Amino acid sequence: MNHSILIIGGGNMGGAIARALHSTPDFSVNVVEADEARRNAFSVHGIPNFTRLSDAPKADAYLLAIKPQQFANYTSEMKSALGDTTPLVISIMAGIPLAALHAISPRAVRVMPNLPAMIHESMSVLCAPAFDAASRSVAEKIFTTIGAVAWVEAEEQLHAVTAISGSGPAYVFAFMEALIAAATEQGLSPELARALVTQTLRGASLLADQSNESPATLRAQVTSKGGTTEAALLALTEGKFDSIIKAATLAAAKRSRDLSGS
Repeated sequence: MNHSILIIGGGNMGGAIARALHSTPDFSVNVVEADEARRNAFSVHGIPNFTRLSDAPKADAYLLAIKPQQFANYTSEMKSALGDTTPLVISIMAGIPLAALHAISPRAVRVMPNLPAMIHESMSVLCAPAFDAASRSVAEKIFTTIGAVAWVEAEEQLHAVTAISGSGPAYVFAFMEALIAAATEQGLSPELARALVTQTLRGASLLADQSNESPATLRAQVTSKGGTTEAALLALTEGKFDSIIKAATLAAAKRSRDLSGS
């Protein structure tokens, strides 16, 4: 069955989802995007696009990929465009609660994807308590086109999801930056440093994903008594590495709650 999807917002995430859906036979995609350069990029991929919501065709599902601050500007316009219909409304906006989305349609779902959606390796977490099975299936099908999916039943859990997987790629990139800087300070070229760091993280992530062992066990397998890895891990412990990571995720979760007003 072909599902028509209207994506409102053609930034990094909206664009990644649009391109992924456009490449499958199960979806027909249209995009609403005010920026002309972004619209031209969609046109190059053969994706129909429109400047205003009022110009776009009606759809089975509406995916809100705009900034949370823009949501209020679209609420009345969407109500007018939808009329008495109750389409599936999907939001990837951080901080906008389901209660606000229900003002547009009772069939609403919140989703927290992350930036690796750009290469179809997103971790997307969906939340829609009491969602009907058919709507749940469509929403899940949309986000499996950009990677893995999981569900949480309590909306409150999305704050933790935001802190771990939503913001998580930035923590990884920051760690990569630090490792590359450390490598160059020890005499390696920037090109070699980047190659070592990216492949090491890729390999470690794949091993953790495919192994039956816990990360703690895998870490122990790399760590020989009195060896180089033990010395490095001791330095991390003395620098309160675990506490820093915990503090960072708590700060992200708090900011998520502040944005949602909860």
